[in-house]
Amino acid sequence: MSELRNWADLPDGLLRTIISLLGSFRDLLAFAATCHPWRSAFSSHQSKSTLYTLFPPLLLQPNVPFCSPRPLPNAARNTFIPKRPCYVTDLASQDKSLLSQIPVLSIDYGNNCPQGALDKFAFRGASFGHMIFTSNRSCFLIDVFTGIDVSPPLLPVDQYTEIYYGAALTAPLASPNSHLIVSTGSSNFFWRVGNNAWFKCSLRNGTLTKFAGFKGQVFGMGSDRRLFMVHLTAPRIHLEKIPVSWGGRNSMTKWHISIAWLVACGHMLLMIGCQSCYPGTGSVFEAYRLDTSTEPAKWVKVEKLENWAIFISNDKRVQPLSCMNPERWGGRSNCVYCYDFDHWVVFEFGKSKPLHGADAKPDVFIFICCGSMVQPIWLVPSMFSFCCDG
Repeated sequence: MSELRNWADLPDGLLRTIISLLGSFRDLLAFAATCHPWRSAFSSHQSKSTLYTLFPPLLLQPNVPFCSPRPLPNAARNTFIPKRPCYVTDLASQDKSLLSQIPVLSIDYGNNCPQGALDKFAFRGASFGHMIFTSNRSCFLIDVFTGIDVSPPLLPVDQYTEIYYGAALTAPLASPNSHLIVSTGSSNFFWRVGNNAWFKCSLRNGTLTKFAGFKGQVFGMGSDRRLFMVHLTAPRIHLEKIPVSWGGRNSMTKWHISIAWLVACGHMLLMIGCQSCYPGTGSVFEAYRLDTSTEPAKWVKVEKLENWAIFISNDKRVQPLSCMNPERWGGRSNCVYCYDFDHWVVFEFGKSKPLHGADAKPDVFIFICCGSMVQPIWLVPSMFSFCCDG
């Protein structure tokens, strides 16, 4: 009888095959944590630029009572920012016992806030596994699952400036060219992670409110639906306007959809949304891809997303996420996933009858906001976010 092989000595080819068969982020996390050779196989996976799209993002639900009996991870207890737990749902494994960490903000509790709650800080956005909070000139990012936070330098604004329009990362925090973008009513401020200064970039008619990474580039869209490519390389950050025509056969008019999101979906950069500010029963989601084969470019309607699904958070400042072949974990292609109070809801593109799981749900109302409190959001854990910038 041949000797049994040590699990840590399995060949890389076999380990890569195992990775491709895993069905959820939780499985992938367990695989990477098994031993150093397995983690190395995960980190060097040849398809890591698309690996994260094989799993549905996790749904964070910030409705856990403050007095949770479950302790916070050591990483969270070692930081100065007080935190409270949040439930996280993994659609792939139907596990609702996962826990994440978000700051304890005074705005969440009003006059009954717990001791140590952060005063005047408000939620401004989330990307690459991190939430972003601001209070006038101060801001910080927090890893939702480790509880580790990062504090950029003070913003170069006056005391009356309100950071309301949102904030986002252009790439995972560990990426060499990762920037934090914070938008005010008149300017965008860029902070290269690790630097000690901000760069100010203003638009004549407002700021960028939506972002998407696509084919190694960062795209931004203003509240007036103008589209830009964001150039982050030295010597100077600048925005390049992409001329886009509106209207015409199979194209959309500028205000055809009420809330428009940008999202990368395979080889397509999409603008998605519906005509209602609050999607629900009777609403129809539509998708338009950016066609750059003409001058100017144009948004062309996509009738079907084939084997892709899109996940939209309840805060419109949070970037949508895409998932490929959702049937492999029990999901549905050509659909938008949202959250309606206690349930996740599915809208098929082009159809007005929403679904909850596999069952029809008679009345659905998706509250899409842009407020100071943390709303239910979809996210990818930061340890997998390096896959998103390929």
